[in-house]
Amino acid sequence: MLAYLYQLCLVVFLLQGFTLPLLPAVSGALWWRLSRRLEALRGELQADRRKGAETDEAFGRMLARLPKLRPLNCESCGGAVLLREDATLCPYCGARGRPPEDYAAALRLKAEAERLLKSAVRHWRVANLLTHPLARWTFLLLIFAEPLVLFPAVVVGSNVFPDAPLDRAFAALGEGWAFLLMLSSFLGFVVWMVVFIFLAGLSKSLRVKLPVVPVFEGAARGRETASCQACGGAVEYDAGAFACLCGYCNVENFRARFVRRERVRAERQGASAGSALFGAAEIIEEFLGTFFFVLLFLAVASILLTLFLAFKKLL
Repeated sequence: MLAYLYQLCLVVFLLQGFTLPLLPAVSGALWWRLSRRLEALRGELQADRRKGAETDEAFGRMLARLPKLRPLNCESCGGAVLLREDATLCPYCGARGRPPEDYAAALRLKAEAERLLKSAVRHWRVANLLTHPLARWTFLLLIFAEPLVLFPAVVVGSNVFPDAPLDRAFAALGEGWAFLLMLSSFLGFVVWMVVFIFLAGLSKSLRVKLPVVPVFEGAARGRETASCQACGGAVEYDAGAFACLCGYCNVENFRARFVRRERVRAERQGASAGSALFGAAEIIEEFLGTFFFVLLFLAVASILLTLFLAFKKLL
């Protein structure tokens, strides 16, 4: 049992050296990609702020000027048209037209807000995990486990179990290569211990920057009634519907006031979700950046030192 524990500790010890040239490249690529995305997102958020938000009073006056219902008719023949997501379709002459501007914009903005919210939730979960007290205590535990558990287990095990499979493999490599391998592993052991120290401090300091992910209100429920703007007949529709079809004259009544309200709400939801996404992604970017630069500096120094000592020993 102890022999297997020694073999496991030795494998972990060796992997710390093997990962020195690999992890900086992987973490650097991830950090660069996330940094570019943050720059793009920062530009979008600044553009939204420059647009400025209308006051509730001005928004209310603007809504009051819009009709509650507006009939949709074909521009070619004047007949009633059917409203689809990307166009209006006239069943009489077959002409296709553009849907109302607010209708298309509201659909697009609602889809964009939902996409940003899903992305914000995913990034928030990662940021929450990295800054959680449990993660911080894990980093602290690893800091002490390296010199107090892993390294003593390797040193003691190599003396108690000198005929272990990995030790026989070292002997087959020759003294020079075995020395180079163990030296790189020892330097990797030192590098990881330093990296864990940086990550533990970063986890605590970034916890306060964890954003709050917004919760969007669900679609309006219930039924409403109004008068058709084409024939005056009563129409009943879902409270969250963008348009309603009159059962008497078959004219599609577009809910202009409601859709404008939904469009503005979707814009605000998108901005809120984008801000939460930016905050969570910024935490992840700081973790990746710190991990990359600390690991890169220590890894390059360790590799240069290893090559210098190996070259000196071979001479």
